[in-house]
Amino acid sequence: MSQFRFLISGGGSAGRSVAQVATTDGRGEIVGVVDPQQAQLDRMRKQYPQAATGCDYAQLLRETQPDVVVVAGPDHLHAEQTVMALERGCHALVEKPLATTVADAQRILDAEAQSGVHVMTDQTMRYMHPWHEMAQMAKRGAIGDIFFVQGDYIHDMWSHYSPQGTHHTAWRIDQQNPQNILLGGGCHPLDLILWTVDSAVSEVYAYSNKLSVPVFPADDCYVVILQFANGVLGKVFVTSGCSGHGMGEGMGGGFLAVYGTEGTLWKGRLYRRDEEPTAIQEASADAVVGGHGWGRSVVDFLDLLDGKIGNPIPARRGAQIVSVCAAALDSIRAKRPQAPHWF
Repeated sequence: MSQFRFLISGGGSAGRSVAQVATTDGRGEIVGVVDPQQAQLDRMRKQYPQAATGCDYAQLLRETQPDVVVVAGPDHLHAEQTVMALERGCHALVEKPLATTVADAQRILDAEAQSGVHVMTDQTMRYMHPWHEMAQMAKRGAIGDIFFVQGDYIHDMWSHYSPQGTHHTAWRIDQQNPQNILLGGGCHPLDLILWTVDSAVSEVYAYSNKLSVPVFPADDCYVVILQFANGVLGKVFVTSGCSGHGMGEGMGGGFLAVYGTEGTLWKGRLYRRDEEPTAIQEASADAVVGGHGWGRSVVDFLDLLDGKIGNPIPARRGAQIVSVCAAALDSIRAKRPQAPHWF
């Protein structure tokens, strides 16, 4: 069994979960942790006392000489840190979103091609029940031909945005680089939708507003309409300002709902005309460590490095998600549909 040296950039929940799964699996050794917050470093140091820690990413990348870099810090740093890792010959597991601009996504793809190493976009939601099973059923033709697909990201982010919040993360409301919730949250349903439909997006039309979270410096509500090259229509609704958690409980059925000529997949159930709805069973009941899908995505990443499987979520998929979001933002500014750059 191979052993890989991991440098974790970002000691928050994503970085901690990836580290936990990699070490529990037995193929990962944590050799370094990067984070600007001392409390996060102290927390990680208790779990991995042999790991080097600090706030200087370039220095720790150079000193620890990892095989793998986990890019799990602020969204706007993903591209720069991923490219630096690739230039040093490190594989990269990049938490969503892959990047925040089309140009930065292209930089990652170019660096990956030159390096010959692997980049996986860690879109963990596609590993979770029932979204995983729903997407797989739709792809197998269980509901006939798909004609419409939608997904929601409905989340009360107040505890993350507010300085008094229990999960406050300052970078999310940084005036210079605030998190774009369409990219940082909407990427979840977008990944599921693109995975399910498996067609290029030909046109995007979007609306947004900033009415629900006064402390947040950017828009906090988006509606995005998608036209696919194969004729399928799609819709994504994203809000980080709902009062109370609505994750998975939106009218559209949560992260994914798929409508086909022979049935509908909605809220974890299969619906057919004149039949009682059927609950969709989880594909695997195996106990896994790491919540939010990491328990399976990190194992897939390790299997990729070991040559057991192909890349389940290549950087190109992450770049496509970024491109759709960029087209949506362009549409909002131009007030007309936009054609995304398709990688």
